[in-house]
Amino acid sequence: MIADATPLPIVLVHHSWKILMRFVGLLAAFILIGSLSAPLAWSQSVAADETADSSLEEESEREASTLDELVHKLRQGGVTVFLQIALSIVGLSVAMERFVHLRGKSLVPPALVAQADRLWKAGKYDELIETARKDGSLFGLVIEEVVRHRTAGYQVVSQLAGDVAAREIRRHMQRLFPIALVATLEPLLGLLGTMLGMIGAFETVAVAGSMGDASILADDIAKALVTTAVGLIIAIPAVFIYQTLKSQIGFGSATLDQAASGLISDWMLLSPAEPSPTPKESIAKATTSPNEDVP
Repeated sequence: MIADATPLPIVLVHHSWKILMRFVGLLAAFILIGSLSAPLAWSQSVAADETADSSLEEESEREASTLDELVHKLRQGGVTVFLQIALSIVGLSVAMERFVHLRGKSLVPPALVAQADRLWKAGKYDELIETARKDGSLFGLVIEEVVRHRTAGYQVVSQLAGDVAAREIRRHMQRLFPIALVATLEPLLGLLGTMLGMIGAFETVAVAGSMGDASILADDIAKALVTTAVGLIIAIPAVFIYQTLKSQIGFGSATLDQAASGLISDWMLLSPAEPSPTPKESIAKATTSPNEDVP
């Protein structure tokens, strides 16, 4: 029995055709899976976007509801709360102005200290007075008075500088009065609102009689609590700001005393200023000839 012999080229073509068909089948399967999974991925991304949008909307709604609730509570406090808010705005404005003007460079500028020492030692007293006046700082006021009375002696000049510094420090302390007033009046206004709220609650009870409905007292009790809370919320930072500014003034006063006393001692004891010539001496000096013989 003779075996059927198939030519080699036909075998190769047959195997190649099988491999190609398998590859096409796999490719079609991948394309089919991708086409089925794409709408699913798109739907998932759309759902994620919708979830993110809904979460943002919910967050904005919560913020809006919180703000509305805060405004509603402040309105429950009545006129007392609006007085407290107006008073706090005044105190905040004064505090910001004081923080700007009570900086270290505003009280005792280091550049002015060095410039004043240089002008004094150069004998440019008029320029030193003008520089101190233009500076406008607390140290500049002290230096201006010292230079104007430089011929009066160390004791007088030192006492004069101390008086000027003490006067200006008192003025700075007096300008803190609005902040102290806010810190004092806010709790009292809160207590006033509490009393008004309790009076309203008792009047409501007297009118309602024995109905037993506690909701009719809610508005008056809210007024009593809101005004007290607002007063404490404003008064506590006001006390802190007042004490901070007060300590800043004390620190500036100590720095001023150190800088001014050091310069005055250096100027008046180590290198005293020459007295300015009187008008008669200036005229006599100008009219006297340098070659005139003295009898």
